[in-house]
Amino acid sequence: MMKNNKSQLTIGIVVLILAFLITIQGKSVTVNNAQKSQYNMRVEEILGELSKLQELNKDLEMQLEAYRNDIAQYRKDAEESSDYSKFLSEQLKRAELMAGFVDVEGPGITITLNDASSGKIGDSLLSASDSLIHDEDLRRIINELSAAGAEAICVNGSRIISTSAVRCVGPTILVNDTKMTPPYVIKAIGKPEQLAAAMNLNGGVIDNMKVWGFGINITQNSKITIPKYSGTVNFANATAVESKEEAKKQ
Repeated sequence: MMKNNKSQLTIGIVVLILAFLITIQGKSVTVNNAQKSQYNMRVEEILGELSKLQELNKDLEMQLEAYRNDIAQYRKDAEESSDYSKFLSEQLKRAELMAGFVDVEGPGITITLNDASSGKIGDSLLSASDSLIHDEDLRRIINELSAAGAEAICVNGSRIISTSAVRCVGPTILVNDTKMTPPYVIKAIGKPEQLAAAMNLNGGVIDNMKVWGFGINITQNSKITIPKYSGTVNFANATAVESKEEAKKQ
């Protein structure tokens, strides 16, 4: 009789433990499902916001293109009206050329950059970071080209202007808010021999990059085309300073 009581007691304890475990498991599944549902709702909200921003960006690009077409028409009308208007139009064209707001073509060089493929310098292994081209490398090349007389520069088709920024964002490089990955193709208009010589200086930026095993190719071109800057430039704080002569006239 005692044995039966002990068996029944043991079975009862096991049943209680199983019931407890089943209850906990059920609650866990409910919580996980609720969290997953909240996560899915959050992802849908983010995707919805992204879609709205993409549509807004398309609308702004269309408005910008319409404004550019209007300006082109105004300029055409002005050129046909008077000599002074033609003079102003030529000045505007020169300003746009210098600011990077028009497509340009001319002789120059093309530099193609790739990450290090061997992953080592001599017998020493490179770290994952050391085998990658960084934003600093691109900035140094752009600076050297500018110092060597480059009149227009672009990176993977993105025009470099006075307000351009080149910076790392995770595994990619951001140029004018455009994410880029290798190969990086840098084009520069100027005297080809002069630009190529600046890039091939002993101890220069390209020479140092070759030591690290980066894939680098430089070609001289009789004519290359560099696109205009496609973004917008806003001055919220900077204003033009009037000359003393202009102030006196007022």
